[in-house]
Amino acid sequence: MKIQDLTVRQTQKALGDFLRAVESLPEDRRDWSPVEVVRSAMSMVQEVAVVPEFHLRLISGQGVPPELHAELQAKAAQLRDFESGREAALHATSELCQAILSFPDDRLDDEVTLPFGPGVVFTMAEVIGLHYWNLVYHFGQVNYIQTALGDREMH
Repeated sequence: MKIQDLTVRQTQKALGDFLRAVESLPEDRRDWSPVEVVRSAMSMVQEVAVVPEFHLRLISGQGVPPELHAELQAKAAQLRDFESGREAALHATSELCQAILSFPDDRLDDEVTLPFGPGVVFTMAEVIGLHYWNLVYHFGQVNYIQTALGDREMH
């Protein structure tokens, strides 16, 4: 199995797990945070729906313009309910997965500097896994919110 195939399989599963976890929260708690410094599940849905555009730009070699962060934040803010966020996340992740599947093997060792501070360099093999990593990270955060609400069931 190629790393691209594995990454897509893991990413699709992680997206399903993440969305199922958010959906299991009471509707009136999807915008809720247990403490001020913890993000709401809905804010994570918004991020997950738009961040694949960032990854697509890296994979395609287009680079990341400085204004992209603000553009993605504006797009995320337009996703005001779970359904619109879910549909956007499914669509964006599908597009990203198609790009990952067609990513050439001979470019997996290429390096790219990410705009997360000086010296943050990833191989393209690592870049194609960033959305998966982000989904798993947010899945854990949603599970934290779930347990803060007293729900100990695995969803």
